[in-house]
Amino acid sequence: MPARPKPRVVDTRPTVLITEHEVTMLTAATISPHAKAGMVSRWIAAHRAARESSVSHRRLVAHYDFLEHSAMARAMEHL
Repeated sequence: MPARPKPRVVDTRPTVLITEHEVTMLTAATISPHAKAGMVSRWIAAHRAARESSVSHRRLVAHYDFLEHSAMARAMEHL
């Protein structure tokens, strides 16, 4: 009787790769003391303000891009 080969087991779990920097930051976050509530709210407010300013900048860039394309379209119509 021939020997039956063992069924091949395939790992279907997603592979997660993290960098050394992420390991360092996660370790620091795990062993660091908890921040005071006032510091957390100030940090959130600072990052929210920075994000809102960058979002408005992105809107302006897209707006200028739209104006440039519409000006080019008008120039092409005149030709």
